[in-house]
Amino acid sequence: MSFETMKLAELKAAAEYFGVELEGLKGKPAILKALDEDGITYDMYDKFVNAEKAEPEIAPRKEKKVVDGPTVLVRMERENPMYTIDGHVFTREHPYVAMSEEDAEFIFSTQEGFRMATPNEVRDYYN
Repeated sequence: MSFETMKLAELKAAAEYFGVELEGLKGKPAILKALDEDGITYDMYDKFVNAEKAEPEIAPRKEKKVVDGPTVLVRMERENPMYTIDGHVFTREHPYVAMSEEDAEFIFSTQEGFRMATPNEVRDYYN
């Protein structure tokens, strides 16, 4: 397919997508010329349109870590709706995560917006 085989409405939509000025242009030949002058090719259009239609790649879920030894409770105080780090997922609805002391220390030393939580505070939050 090419721009020449597109209907006028599709061609106008393609030109608008790339920000080509259409004011004062009438007819398919004028729009084709404007696209060409702006260096827009059908291959570029096809690449962008297909990229938007493509399903987003979803990273495979990591299996939850099994903790051997003592655990601590970590609370996310960030404004993010969701934050994933080192296999631990924090959300606004569930801002508390139990993890190993080693993982907690890593988060505290490399990230902002996290703190140690108490069991009572977690119990009060979920009750």
